[in-house]
Amino acid sequence: MWKEVLTAVWLVPMSIMDTRSKRVPVWMLWIGTVAAIGVLLYDGINGGLNGWQECRALLPGVILLAVAYATGKAGTADGVILMLLGVFMGYEDCVAASLGGLFLIALFSVVLLTLRRVKKDTRIPFVPFLAVGWLIVVCGRWGT
Repeated sequence: MWKEVLTAVWLVPMSIMDTRSKRVPVWMLWIGTVAAIGVLLYDGINGGLNGWQECRALLPGVILLAVAYATGKAGTADGVILMLLGVFMGYEDCVAASLGGLFLIALFSVVLLTLRRVKKDTRIPFVPFLAVGWLIVVCGRWGT
């Protein structure tokens, strides 16, 4: 439960900032990094740290970073945020949240393109959609 609260306190303000300015402040990424190190230390002390699982949890963020560097179509901060979410949530939940966020942003983009509110090269912030995907995963986990 405390990991979800920590993630919400970090992710929700960051998604608001990304919506308003289409930028993620670096200091917010540092806060997330410090929190992720704290989660890793906590898991290590309590015997819940599995090196392979933690490395696997970073994969969605690493893939998004590779896409950002290769194509320039994604933000590097989005990849870093996804890596940190992997540390907070684990691999399966991180993949589910990122796929949910990608589905939602695609749906939103299609609606905006259909209404001619944006052009095909308009940049839409990803963090708010990732936050909604994360929220759906968390609520789905609590419902079971």
